[in-house]
Amino acid sequence: MKTEARLKSFGTGQITIPKQWRDRFNTNEYKAFIDENNGEMRILPIKLVEIEETEWISTSNLKKDLKDLDLDDKLKSELFEGYENSDFYKTHKK
Repeated sequence: MKTEARLKSFGTGQITIPKQWRDRFNTNEYKAFIDENNGEMRILPIKLVEIEETEWISTSNLKKDLKDLDLDDKLKSELFEGYENSDFYKTHKK
């Protein structure tokens, strides 16, 4: 299913993303891509796993964040265990 919306850019370069879309992905971080061959731009939410590689967060905050996501409990558990056992977490935890 595709959902379409008209996005508006402002003089500062900001683009407004509809609130229901922002709420759906539960992130304030996005990547933008331009395909020079066909002149298309894509905006994708940065997934929790990608954010984990750049920002240290406590496991208690991660548990809270995962609780708020609309994901299968097994996947939430796997994401938590993956973060807790990652080299990134082990070298940055306080």
